[in-house]
Order: sequence, then C-alpha cells, then structure tokens
Amino acid sequence: MTNIRPVAALLLGGMLAASPALAQSKGQIERLQSLETQVAALGGPVEVAQLSPSVAADFEIRLQNLERAIQDLTGKYEESTYQVTQLRERLEKVNADVDFRLKELEKGGGATGGAMGGGAMADAAPSKPAKAAPDEKKPADKPAQTAAANPPSTAGLSPEKQYEQAFELLRNSDYDRAEKALQEFISKNKSHAYAGNAQYWLGESYYVRNRFPEAAQAFAEVLSKYRTNPKAADSLLKLGMTLQQMNKKSDACTAFNQLLTKFPEASASVKRRADTERKRINCPA
Repeated sequence: MTNIRPVAALLLGGMLAASPALAQSKGQIERLQSLETQVAALGGPVEVAQLSPSVAADFEIRLQNLERAIQDLTGKYEESTYQVTQLRERLEKVNADVDFRLKELEKGGGATGGAMGGGAMADAAPSKPAKAAPDEKKPADKPAQTAAANPPSTAGLSPEKQYEQAFELLRNSDYDRAEKALQEFISKNKSHAYAGNAQYWLGESYYVRNRFPEAAQAFAEVLSKYRTNPKAADSLLKLGMTLQQMNKKSDACTAFNQLLTKFPEASASVKRRADTERKRINCPA
C-alpha cells in the first residue's frame, strides 16, 4: 500500500503536466478522472514530485556557468570578427599598393624608352657629347656597360635571398640586371615557391622596356608552368595587355574574358583592371 501511493502520485503529476491539446481529449479526461478516483480510494493526497533545494541550487550554478560561457564565446566571436575586418582592410591596402607600384613601373619603362635597359645605361647615354677622343672612349665604355649588365653574385645565398636581390634590382629600375638575375633564379630554382613570381616579374621587366614578344612569352609561361601560383591571374591580365600592345586585339580580348572565368578568385584590383582594358579596346561582350 505504501509503495502504490507515490507511484500513483507521480502518474498523476505526469498527466497534469501534459499538453493542453492532449488534456482536451475526452478519453484522456475520463482516464484522468478514473485515476483521481483510484488515488482518492487509496486515501492519500495527490502530490507532485519537486526538486530538492540542493538539486535546484546545482541547476542554478550550471545555468550561470552556461551564461558566462556564452558571454565569453560572444566576446571571442566579436573579437575574431574585428580581426578579420582589420586583415581585410590591410589586404585591400596591400593590393592597392601593388597596383600602384605596377602602374609606376610601367610609367617608368615608358619614360626611359623602349630600348633602354636600366639605370646604368641611362647614365652612360649623356656622356656621349664629349667627342674629343672617340677612339679612347669606346674601349672605356664597353667594360662599364658589361659590368652593369651582370647581376650581383648569388654565391652562398639562399633561394629566398636570390629572389629578393633580383626583385630589388627590378624595383630600382635596373631592368637589364634584373632580367639576368631573374633568369638565373628561375634556372636554378624551377620548383621553388617563388619560381612563378620570378617568371612573372621577368615578364614585367620586358614589358616596361616595350619588349612585348618576350613579355608575352614570359607571362604565358607563368600560366603553363605555374597555373596555381598567386601571380597566375596577374600574368593573364598582363598577357592581355601585352597582346594589345602587339595589335592583337582579338587575342587580348580573349585573355581578358578568360581571366574572369579561369580565375574567379582573382583580386578585385586585377578584375577591375581587366574590365577597364576590355572596355578601352571595345572587346565584345
């Protein structure tokens, strides 16, 4: 008898906690009334089980811990979002800076003339007006120009340092020596991570000196040999611009159109430049 009362009480409590929709069922109402009658016949009060104070306190502590954990996660999420925003802004600045440098590089190449190699040769040109001893001057000029065309020694340098040295020559508009340094780097480090970059900058060294057939070949080699290199999209853009300079409008338009389909992940600046060039030469849609 003693064991039946708590069981009946728990059953009643479960029925009382049922949803309103179920309680409205006629059959369930009749069962509930029958259960109440049976409990009353047992002579005990109907009691609903309740949580003990210790269990309730434990639940409260756990709830507070969960709230604190959620607050911490929210804070970390907001911090991560801020960091991503900062990185995105920095990346946009870097892309803008690279785009600006490329434009300046192209302007510099146009100003120095198509056949002029680099700073050393440019400095040698104004010295021609002194005609006093032409026979003596020719032998004196030749060694100077030969020395200027040779890139610095790369003996003992790591591939990374070799690449930096070659790129520094290019940045200083020393195009002849940059060309040779880049060619040397590529021949010695064909499988290096920077090989594709070096191939691209080799094309740039030709482009700024208006050596367009060589530039086109260099950019095309980036696409054929280093398809997954970060400079691949830039190479396709510059290939189109080079073909345009060679009066191959149809091929240039093909290159610009392929850039959007083959490299959808290309930077916004590269896509903008390709779109600008397409419109400038009236490429068909």
